[in-house]
Order: sequence, then structure tokens, then C-alpha cells
Amino acid sequence: MLKPGTPVDLPKQQEATAASAAAPSAAEPQNQTPGLNAVTAAIMLLTIAALYFGRDIFLPFALAVLLSFMLAPPVAWLRRLHLPRVSAVLIVVTSAFALICGLSVLVASQAVNIAENLPTYQKTMQQKIRSIRAAAPGGGAIDRTTEVIQALGEELSKDSTPAPSSKPRKAQEKEPIPVRVEPQERNPLDTVREMVAPMLGPIGTAGLVIIFIFFVLLEPSDLRDRFIRLAGSDLHRTTEALSEAARRVSRYLLMQLIINASYGVPIGIGLYLIGVPGAFLWALLATLLRFVPYLGPVIAALFPITLAFAVDPGWDMLLWTVALVATMELISNNIIEPWLYGASTGLSPVAVILAAIFWTLLWGPIGLILATPLTVCLVVMGRYVPQLAFLDVLLGSDPVLLPEQRLYQRFLAGNVEEAIEIAEAQVAEESLLSFYDQVGLQALRLAEDDGERGVSLQDRIKVADGVRAVVRDLREQLEREEPEQDARQPASWFDTPVLCIAGRGELDTAAVAMLAHGLENSGIGVRCAPPSAVTLEAIGELDLSNTEVVCLSYLIGKPHAYARFVCRRLKRRMPHLKILLCAWNLSPDNGTPEQLRANAGADAVAASLSDAVRMVTEMVTQKAPAMVPPPLPTEEKARLDALQRSGALDARKGAHLDRIARKVADAFDTPIGLVSLIDESCQLWKGAVGLPPELDKTRQGTRDTSICGHVVAANAPLVVEDTARDPRFADNAFLREQNIRFYAGVPLRAASGHVIGSLCVIDRKPRTLSPREVKLLQVIADELMAELEAKADAASAAPAEDGGTVEPRLPPGHISAAGA
Repeated sequence: MLKPGTPVDLPKQQEATAASAAAPSAAEPQNQTPGLNAVTAAIMLLTIAALYFGRDIFLPFALAVLLSFMLAPPVAWLRRLHLPRVSAVLIVVTSAFALICGLSVLVASQAVNIAENLPTYQKTMQQKIRSIRAAAPGGGAIDRTTEVIQALGEELSKDSTPAPSSKPRKAQEKEPIPVRVEPQERNPLDTVREMVAPMLGPIGTAGLVIIFIFFVLLEPSDLRDRFIRLAGSDLHRTTEALSEAARRVSRYLLMQLIINASYGVPIGIGLYLIGVPGAFLWALLATLLRFVPYLGPVIAALFPITLAFAVDPGWDMLLWTVALVATMELISNNIIEPWLYGASTGLSPVAVILAAIFWTLLWGPIGLILATPLTVCLVVMGRYVPQLAFLDVLLGSDPVLLPEQRLYQRFLAGNVEEAIEIAEAQVAEESLLSFYDQVGLQALRLAEDDGERGVSLQDRIKVADGVRAVVRDLREQLEREEPEQDARQPASWFDTPVLCIAGRGELDTAAVAMLAHGLENSGIGVRCAPPSAVTLEAIGELDLSNTEVVCLSYLIGKPHAYARFVCRRLKRRMPHLKILLCAWNLSPDNGTPEQLRANAGADAVAASLSDAVRMVTEMVTQKAPAMVPPPLPTEEKARLDALQRSGALDARKGAHLDRIARKVADAFDTPIGLVSLIDESCQLWKGAVGLPPELDKTRQGTRDTSICGHVVAANAPLVVEDTARDPRFADNAFLREQNIRFYAGVPLRAASGHVIGSLCVIDRKPRTLSPREVKLLQVIADELMAELEAKADAASAAPAEDGGTVEPRLPPGHISAAGA
């Protein structure tokens, strides 16, 4: 059965098929102006009247066309075998008729078998009903209630009018004379006529259907050509309409047949195993009745359930039958139908229901079967015939409003919750920047254009508030889905080097919110400023500290004068400041983006949000120089020898060095502490706490990307308060991947004076370290090295009896000093 919205393969509209204006392509729903004028309405009413009063002709013809879709593939197959069309049609139609007759014989035999056992079934049902009554609460409550209702009915039906008093008593007591009506002797011909008359209608309809099927299958091309000529001179559009309608209906019928068979066969097998009589009959009915929407499955399930209730004296058969039907309905509706259909019929769920009601009222039960195919054809006509475009709008499943129009309408209606649902669905299908570019900014453009036509300020504020609510929701959703920042582009990497300023009003402020979220999602920190920040009185006080790029946002079609004023004032304060002018709604009549850039004095102009994010990223990252690898010490070979002699590479000291790293990290309140050793090509973290799992597993990194390598080369403490702003490390890929922002390390000096590594603390946010804290860290490193070398000397002189180590004591007051 086709449920509302059931998927069926729907080929997409072939747009732009014709190249010239003389032969336009299939009309797009968005480009049509659907409407119902008086002439079209009158023609539709006349058509409906003709279909109703001429149903004796139109109904067989519609059935014949529908069945011809199912019989056309085998006819085409026989034609490919070089069989004449007449012979192929005769073979296919005769075979189909024979198949129907054979199935009818089987069904009749099953029905006769069931009818012979009806008395037994009746006794079983009576016993079950009695048991239900006896088991009802209160004993015979059902019987007593029935008796009371019957008594009340008899009392109400009595004649309450008294007999006339003047009538003699004897007359009143006189009994009526009995009258017996003798039936007239029936003519055998009349009996036959009464039996045959009800069958003449269906037989005549079936005959017309068979005749029409022959004509449709014998002359399909002729019928198609005549319909094309009747439809008009636009061969391209008419051919596309016929092809699409035939494709949809054929696909619908084929998939419906497969689905119904996949439902009926398991039902028949299950009923046979359960023991329900006539399992084949009920399976066939289930397969055929599912062609009837809504009512068919209910009727098909009612027969075997009722029979299971009547056959089995117990309840097992009934329960198993109900479970089988319910399971198959769930599997068919939720798994098989979506899998086989793939795309919708092109009908909305409401349209499927309305179509079933309309065609049933027009043509009766057969109309219910034909409802979906006929309505599909109407929707296709609405796509290709401009006068009938309203049919596609009313009955079609395609959205009648573009996503930006739907979003804008929800904002105007104050339905922010539904607007958020639209935004989340769009982001899930595409991407955040794509949604902001193609939907969010488009909705703001609609609001700006309406504002130019005099829409109230309150409506514009409502739209701006709705956009900001959507941005907040998307930001929270992305944070929930990705609690950890993207390792490749941490959002806090550049702090807030970008200042986004709304040019004029509330809509510009909403556009700034989307731009800021897009930049944050790309790993760039942003500050936002309202339009009041660039007024004549306030622009001189605008905070530009640590700002590298300013983005000016304008939705008006001609922002030249406003942008020129702001750009000149900002450039006067900071000549090297980069300004990106975001002209979201630049009108073609007002020049090109390049002309706007030159006129306003900006560094670049962006018309889309994705372009703005790309340009800002390029402007910000241009500042970072190439990574500076650590230089090699002058006595590198002697340093490596000192590393080998120090004993720090001994694997047995790993746990001890981990405890030192943990104590140092706790003392200086940092998430990461390391005892880092630098060998010929790697940095080895022999002692570590707080490393990510992938680094803690390997415990090593490359020397070229290490900050500890700079400590070794300089033989001096090194404090980097913000690696993102240090020219040596701003472009260090390893630091960016791990989001390392703060580093403080002191040399691990051997007795020979060579530096073998560093003792360091690391944080993921910028911070500072006082000279006293640096000195304290150096003291801890010196004591650690003295202990390691002492152990190494003792081990080289004689094997140690006890492999234990003594942790160096941190100097008194180190915790308070570290926290100072």
C-alpha cells in the first residue's frame, strides 16, 4: 500500500534542456506564477463533470492504461524476439487472463473448503464468546446489561395511544383475521435474469478494459502522437511531460507489485505454518488488496485474524496471526518500501489523502485504486503546463519556497524554533559556511530589500534577532559535537586579531554574527562591534589594540559613502591595518567590487561569506614568518656523548622522571610537564605528564619542531609567553596541532657543561612566568641532573644492589614561589 509520502523513484526535473528561448526547458516550480483564473476553473469544473458522468467510459479506459503499463514490458520483450506486435499482445493478454482465471479457480477452491467447515467454526466462536462473557468482571454483567437495554427498547417501542372509548368492548377484544400471502410462481427466466443482472456491470467493464488494453498495446505510438498533437505544438515540453509521467507511473506500479509480493508471500508461509485454513487465499488477497490505499491492508488482515479466532479453541493461533501481520506491516512500511522506492512519487502526504478521497467520490472503489497514478499525472501536468502550475504547488512534494524564503518567513512569523530546525538541517546536509552563504545571507538580503520597500523597523529587528538566535544555536551544537577544538586550527590560536564591525543597522549586526562564527570555526579569533562604534563621535575611541584585520559589513546596495568614511578614519589611525569591505548586497548598477574597493580605500572586497573567510585567513596568516628550526650547538658530538653518560636514557628511570614531571607541572600550575632529552634527530620525553594519548604512546617528537632544541642550542632558559606571536614558532605546525601556546624550559646541564635537554612546563593558553619562577625551575633541573649523574657514576663503578632512586627535593617554598 502506498502511504502518504511513500518513496518512489522520481527523476529530477531536467532543467535547461533546450538551449534557445524559442524552445524553453521544463518550467521550474520556482519560476512559475501559479494561479487559478476563471477560465481555468471553469475548464476544470467541466472536466470533473465529464469524468463523473462519463465514468462508464473513462473508468475502463483509465484501468486499461494503468494495466498496459504493467503489460508493456513483456510485450516489448517479445517484440525484441522479432515477434509481430499483434501476436505479442495476444500472447501477453491471453497469458494474463489465464493467470487470473487460474488464480480465481484456486481462490474458489479455498473458499469452498472454508465454507464447508463454517458450522465447526461457528461452534468454536460461540464457545469463545461464552468464555469471554463468563470471564468478564462481575460475572454476567454483559448479559444483564444486554437484557436491560433490550427491555428499555421494547418499552419505548410500545404504542402509548389509548383505544377510542366509544368503540364496543367486543370489537376491541376481537382478534384480527390472519392473512397469508402466497408467493407467485416464479418463471425460471426471471430467476436467471436476477442472478445475471448484477454480474453484467462488472463483466461489461472487464470487457471494455480488455478491449482498451488491446488498442493501447497495439497502437501506443499512435495514441501518444495524438495526445501530443492535442496538447499543443510544443513537442519538447509535451514529450518530456509524457516521458516523466510514464516513468513515474511505471516505477510506482512495479515497485508496488514487488512490495506487495514481498508482503503477501511471507504472510502466506506464516499462516500455513501457524495452521490458518486457506493460507494461499489470504496471501493472494493480501497481495492484491495492498494496491488499495489505506483500506486494503486492513481488509486483508481482517480475514485471517477472524478465521484464526474461529478455528482454534485456544488463543495461540489468534495471537500468532496478529503478531505475524503486525511484524510484516512494520517491516514492509519501514524497511522494504523506503529501500525499494528511493524517491517520492512527487506527491505530498496530504495530496495522497485528498487524491484518495476525490477519486473515490468520483469513480468509487476503482477510483481509490487509481488515485495515486492519476494524481501523479496531474502533478506532472502542473510542472509543464503554466496554467496548471497550481496543481504542482498544491499536490507536489517539492518545497514551494526556497530555503532562504522559508527561513525569512519563519523569522517574520516569530517562529525561531522552526528556523533553527531549518538551519540545523541545512548545516547537516552541506556545511556551516554553505548555509550562511546560500541561506542565511540570502534571508538577510530579502529583509534588506523589503526594508527598501518600506517594511517596518520592527520586522527587520525581528529578523536580525532570529539570525542571532540561529547562530547561537549552531555554535552550541558544534561545541557539543566537537568538545575539543580542531587540532589543526584551534579557535584561540590568533587570539582576536580580527574586528568585525556592523556598518549601519540591525541586519548588518546579524551578518557580522554569521561572519564571526564562520571565522571562529576556521580557527581565527574575532571581536564584534555594533554600528555605534563607527559613528562620527565614537570612531576615534574604537579599540584597535592587537587588531590586524577589520571587516566592515554592509547589506545596503550602495555602501560607498559609509565605507569610505570608516576606511579613511581607520587608515588614518593605523596605516598598516588591513580592511576587508563585506558588501553582501552590492547592486550591479553600483559598480564592481574592484571599483568599490578603490572608491572606499579598502584592501579587499568580499561579496560572500566564504570569500570573506578565505580573505581574512590569508591576511592573518601572511603575518606569520616561516618556522625557525633550532640551530645545532657548536660541540654537538661532545653533547651527545654527555647525553649517553648521563644515565637519563636508562629506561628504568622512566617512572621516576614521570614523577618529577608531575611535581613540576603541579608546582607551576600547568597541564603539561616534561623532562625532554634531545638526541641527534629527536626529542625524547623520558619524563612526561599531561601529553595527549597519541604522544604519550610514542614519547618522542622531531628535533626540528621542538622548542627544547632552542634551549639546548642557547644553553639558557627560554620563556615563550605566546607561541602564536613569537616569530620563531608562529608557523610551527607541531605546536599548532597540539595547541601549545605557552612554554617555559631550562637547560639540563651535564657536569661537563653540555646541555642534554630541558625541564619544561607547557600550557594551552598564553601566560607569563616571573624571573623568580624561572630560577626555581633551573634549580630543580640542576638537582635532577646531579642525581642522575651520581647514579650513573655509581652504576659504572659497581652494579647497584638496589635499583631504587631518590627523588630530588624541591627547594623550600617552591610551590608558593611558583604561584607568585
